[in-house]
Amino acid sequence: MTPVDRAVFVAAYSRLVADVWADPEKGRALDRNPRDFLARYGLRLPEGVRVRVVRDTGGTDPDLEVQVESWEQAAATGAFVLFVPSLLPLSEAELAEDELDSVVAGLDPSCACCCPCCCT
Repeated sequence: MTPVDRAVFVAAYSRLVADVWADPEKGRALDRNPRDFLARYGLRLPEGVRVRVVRDTGGTDPDLEVQVESWEQAAATGAFVLFVPSLLPLSEAELAEDELDSVVAGLDPSCACCCPCCCT
């Protein structure tokens, strides 16, 4: 897969996931006919490739590389697994300790000890 093809896939996949999150009807349309739903986003698979939709991947972070690899190998394997991660409400989202350490009022933590004007 060329870098351009990868970028096109990632952009289309991202739009698809965002739309499914935003509109329950689109989620139902995906479940009814995943192949046609993918095609609406420019993601066309060869005939004979089975599509399996996996939702709510058990609290694990979605891995974009796994999704790209599934797309790239679909023709050879005869199957494409579309991962649609769950959308956690903001109040339920948690940051890991190292993520919390890196967030200081939106500033780079290396300059959190002084005023923001000297960090620009």
